[in-house]
Amino acid sequence: MPKQDSKGGKAARKPAASKPAVAAAPAPLTKATLIDHLNADLAKEFQALIQYVQHAAVITGPQYDAIRAELAIHSNEEHAHAISLSEQIDFLGGTPGVDVATVHVSEDSKVMLEQDLDGELDAIARYKARIGQAEQLQEYGLRRALEDILMVEEEHARDLQNALDL
Repeated sequence: MPKQDSKGGKAARKPAASKPAVAAAPAPLTKATLIDHLNADLAKEFQALIQYVQHAAVITGPQYDAIRAELAIHSNEEHAHAISLSEQIDFLGGTPGVDVATVHVSEDSKVMLEQDLDGELDAIARYKARIGQAEQLQEYGLRRALEDILMVEEEHARDLQNALDL
């Protein structure tokens, strides 16, 4: 006969004891892993440089005249970021890569700016993580170089948000 609770209903069955889930510990951060991350960042900087050059050349519409010039400036700043990252990778004992992340193009001017903004927001998140990783490995010069890049990426995001009226 099934057990009943004090109110006459069926008593709830106690769940079987289960072993607590053990989360896998993240792999410890090594200098080699950081170099790999920095090379991925470098590929994104190359992508941003190319994308900004293309977008500055083909963006149309009088409402985009001011941002057209700014996109050309952004491309030069992304080039400077690529140089800085390459120097930091070399300093850490790695070899700067030559890969280029996927370049996003569009025939729609607004979509171009949205693509650029998405890239900047991604860069901001990546560089915040990378700054923490540099700190963790006590690579303070790298941290400082990344902070400089982050400040410029945040400025780019603001420029694009303003152009998109966000």
